[in-house]
Amino acid sequence: MKNILVLLAAFTLSTGVASAQSEVTQQHKVKTERGTKAHKTPEQRAAHSAKHMARQLGLSAQQTEQVRQLQLSRYQAQQGHVASTGAVKSKGQKQERKASKALYQAKLQQILSKEQYAKFEQLRADQKAKKMAAHKAKV
Repeated sequence: MKNILVLLAAFTLSTGVASAQSEVTQQHKVKTERGTKAHKTPEQRAAHSAKHMARQLGLSAQQTEQVRQLQLSRYQAQQGHVASTGAVKSKGQKQERKASKALYQAKLQQILSKEQYAKFEQLRADQKAKKMAAHKAKV
């Protein structure tokens, strides 16, 4: 009789552990599915970011196309750079990224009006502040 009770208790405990593991794997599966959707082509990323900027800054159709082309060249360069160097980061890459960012900002400033560029800078500053606040909340 004692053996039956011990076996029943062991079975009950093992069932609870097994169901908890299946929940964890389902949550992991959802996270990984979300992650695969994030891997878009440079063309898709450029179209999405241009559309987003057009909505936020009120860009004309011509400006939207110019921004899309600028973003596309930027994303293709990033993809090519990552493919050639891999995930390894070096000190020289930091300078390259700074130069690339400065060139991007200069070209963007040519495309946007002064008011649009000021709004773009303000939105970017707000986004940076929001990320910093979220980071400080974690720490």
